[in-house]
Order: sequence, then C-alpha cells, then structure tokens
Amino acid sequence: MYRINDDLEYSIEIYEWSGSSWEPYVSDDVQVQFYMMSPYVLKTLSTDKKGVYSTSFKVPDVYGVFQFKVEYQRLGYTSLSLAKQIPVRPFRHNKYERFIPAAYPYYGAASSMMAGFFPFTFVHLYNKWTCYTFPSLRPNFCRSFSTLCSRNL
Repeated sequence: MYRINDDLEYSIEIYEWSGSSWEPYVSDDVQVQFYMMSPYVLKTLSTDKKGVYSTSFKVPDVYGVFQFKVEYQRLGYTSLSLAKQIPVRPFRHNKYERFIPAAYPYYGAASSMMAGFFPFTFVHLYNKWTCYTFPSLRPNFCRSFSTLCSRNL
C-alpha cells in the first residue's frame, strides 16, 4: 500500500535469450510510466549492466488506483508489456499537519472575527439604546417600535 507523497522505488529484471542461455539485456531506453488515466510520472530506468533496471520517484499528490506500466518495443525483439496495479491512498486524518502554513491568513481572519464578536455582543447587550441616540433614525424607528421608545418621545 502506498500513500501520497511517498518515496517509491521501482525495479525490474530483463533478460534476453542468446540461443543457449539467458543473459542480461542491456539498454538505456527502458521507461516506466506511473499511470492513472494518463501518465503522471514517466521515468527512464537506469541499469546496472546485469539486467536490473531501477528508478525512484515521489508518488504524486493524487490518490486513486495507479499502474506501473513498462511497454518496450524494439525491432527484432518480442515486445515487452508489463503492468502492475497499485492503490495510492491519502493520509489518515491524524497524519496531516496540525497547522498548514498556507492557511495562516484564514486562521488570522477567524481569530479576528471571534475577537471582534465578543466586544460587539457586549456593547449591544449592555448598552441602553434610546430614540435620542440616533436622531436621524428617530421618526421611523420610534414609530415602528413605539413600545420601546414611548418613554423618550
């Protein structure tokens, strides 16, 4: 099982029949695709001249069902087509960073809203509003809420 952003190493052994025995196949153009609907990673495999080809890369930040695909075709050889399907999963809910640095402006905005909400609430709960507090609102406000302002008319 692989998780997003894991370091991954892929290796494969390729041999060719020389007529009497299997010998390591040596070439510098074998490629592997890390594939989900389209290739996310396309890497050329490096060889140790003994038939072992390998590469390493970081799993993309996308989860789903991926495939390792090796499709190698050369004139005079049988085509080589390999595919292995693997799942790539997201992190568990407790494996993510607690505070994401890119979200600091949002944390600040939420904190300032909470800090402003309490004084605003205190002022509106404990201030005695009268019709004379806002003279421009007095005619409409006092007609609409005559019971609130009846003492101050």
